[in-house]
Amino acid sequence: MTLSFYKETSASGESIFSSFVNPYAGNPEWRIEVVATVFLGIYFWLLHARWGQTLGKRLCRLKVVSSTTGEVPNIRDSGLRALVHPVLTAIPYLGAVLYLADALWMFADPKRRCLHDVIAKTVVIDLRDPDRRASGRSSLLVGLGILFALCIALVLVSTLLAR
Repeated sequence: MTLSFYKETSASGESIFSSFVNPYAGNPEWRIEVVATVFLGIYFWLLHARWGQTLGKRLCRLKVVSSTTGEVPNIRDSGLRALVHPVLTAIPYLGAVLYLADALWMFADPKRRCLHDVIAKTVVIDLRDPDRRASGRSSLLVGLGILFALCIALVLVSTLLAR
């Protein structure tokens, strides 16, 4: 039994699965993706360095702080934090797995930090209660449930695209 998204092809002739694990394979718009990645990297870098919050974090009342000082991360740490996502996803074939490892890292970390927070020595706090970590309510089952839902969504989307 093979999954349908493994066999289906995209507009470039690559299988949808191959396009997912190697996003640069046969992609004529790769320049646009690079520019968007650079723009988003700068957005996260500067906003975390200045306020410790992006617009989304501000709406959710979350803030990124240094795990050593408790203050807004410095320009180096926020830049390092902002670089992890583009670097992980840019690695062909391994990028998707590393990105998933980054997201699931918080379930193994005692302070509930993702891998990019561990590397940058930062932590996300909930401003409604600064002593409580933002992801403190999460559990391994919730994370696995979200992962399962994403896999189901990927299969459904690939099935709909095949029609």
